[in-house]
Amino acid sequence: MMTVMRYSLKETMRKRTIAAAGGLTFLFLLLFFLFLKWVGPPPAIPGMVYLTGLTYLYLGLFAAYVMIALFSVLIFVATISQEVDDGTLLAVLPRPIRRYQLLLGKWSGLSVLVLGYSAILYFGLVVIDQAQYGPIVTSARDLFLAYGDFLLEGLVVAAVTLLGSTLTATMTNGIVVSSAVLIAFLGGALEQLGALTSSAPAFTVIGWVTSLLIPTDALYRRALYQLLGSHASPDAVAGFGPFGAVKPPGEGMVFYALLYLIGMLWLATYHFGRRDL
Repeated sequence: MMTVMRYSLKETMRKRTIAAAGGLTFLFLLLFFLFLKWVGPPPAIPGMVYLTGLTYLYLGLFAAYVMIALFSVLIFVATISQEVDDGTLLAVLPRPIRRYQLLLGKWSGLSVLVLGYSAILYFGLVVIDQAQYGPIVTSARDLFLAYGDFLLEGLVVAAVTLLGSTLTATMTNGIVVSSAVLIAFLGGALEQLGALTSSAPAFTVIGWVTSLLIPTDALYRRALYQLLGSHASPDAVAGFGPFGAVKPPGEGMVFYALLYLIGMLWLATYHFGRRDL
């Protein structure tokens, strides 16, 4: 399995899509830096510097949430389906290697890329924002716990995409998983609006259902609160509306996301083991 892991990592690193994703991410961080420089310092009002930095970091982390999910889809979407179409697996599987070892080896190797990508994007945004507005995040523990939520979000998307790659065509898989992530965000946004208005309990139910179907948005909301919400005033957090974390998920959601991840990997190995190549 370690051989498959190393091979998958090296093979993916050679693809132009990884270079393109890296270049676009660097461009995004550069534009975020230039944007903060362009808007300049806020008015000299007590607490305004902190709230301004908080606002822009919220916006940057929303972009990170979307970009990490899309990156995971990008590198996992053709993991199995494309190699089945090309006939590559027919030359590999006759060797002394089981299908589940091949699948989990690919998963492990490509997950290293998700780990590195999410770290560069997440910590890059935090460093750029704090360099402009000062220490928005004061606890290293909260900083790394929030990163863990973002990383787990990427791994969940990757596991769902890997499962889809064993079941359907590459393009269909990418569209379905990307749409699921978007639906999860919309459900989470409705849940936050319901928490703000306290007059639409159906919104809360919708948020719960979408979080159970795919817990990406719940992890994103928990990361926001872990990183920023516990240090800001309730009015400041509420001001971000559907993009904020007025009602963040508890620790149980992280446990559920881990079980969800394991379940998706098990389903992927199950269906791949029975797929006709």
